[in-house]
Amino acid sequence: MTTYQFKQVDVFTNRPFLGNPVAVVLGADDIDPARMQQIAAWTNLSETTFVLKPSSPDADYLLRIFTPGRELPFAGHPTVGSAHAVLESGTVPAGTTKFKQECGAGILPLTVEGSGPERQIFVRAPEAKVVQDCSHAAEAISASLGAPIASDSPLLAIDVGPVWLVARMDDVQSVRALTPDFTAIDKLSHDLNVIGLTVFGIQAGEETAVHLRTFAPAAGLREDPVCGSCNVALAAYLSTTGLLNETGDSYLASQGTEMGRDGRVQVRVQEGGRHIEIGGCALTTIDGEINL
Repeated sequence: MTTYQFKQVDVFTNRPFLGNPVAVVLGADDIDPARMQQIAAWTNLSETTFVLKPSSPDADYLLRIFTPGRELPFAGHPTVGSAHAVLESGTVPAGTTKFKQECGAGILPLTVEGSGPERQIFVRAPEAKVVQDCSHAAEAISASLGAPIASDSPLLAIDVGPVWLVARMDDVQSVRALTPDFTAIDKLSHDLNVIGLTVFGIQAGEETAVHLRTFAPAAGLREDPVCGSCNVALAAYLSTTGLLNETGDSYLASQGTEMGRDGRVQVRVQEGGRHIEIGGCALTTIDGEINL
């Protein structure tokens, strides 16, 4: 039996038990992928990550990311939470403000801003690409959500590592009141070749410019509490559709309120959407060991 350092980190919050937790296994070089998938199913969190030595001299570490059902090339909250863990564990020296993560989506730069409970970690996400206009499925998507999506906005599948289907609703109250049919969303996700569905509303003049919810039963997650990669997809959607004029190119997003998680994601859009950064706070709630 081998012992590995294990942390559970709450991400996109600076208060325990809010945001989105990620399980992080450090020094995981000799754990095979099938075992990693088994551990991810056991933790039953939206994602579990494994920190390994990098294969590239340009990166500080390699991160493998698993949902309970599959491996992902990139995910936002696991990246931020794992960055917090590697700094806390000394895998990357404490006080480092710029470093790089290798993952299935490539080598991604991270930056640390601030200190103490208000410290935020940002990652520049893989470049987002609109891969399909799925507006032909708008009626089916509305039916699966139990409410109509906005008729004047497209339904776009956006690749940010995972491919998210992004839909707009007319107001935030409609997003909060959704009663999704997860079986229907699962089927539509497979039919449209996406990992899941992100639904948002814009709220002008509020502290948070957008509120969103993410449903991914096809990946084993009925609802993701606070999803980093879908916030990247949403930023790309806003940039593509011209809605960034309503939020600004640097804005705060809220997610997870309906699940009692109340997460906050800081989003920055640069160069017309070619570069998107997401970031937020993180804190360790479990610090211990796992025996395999």
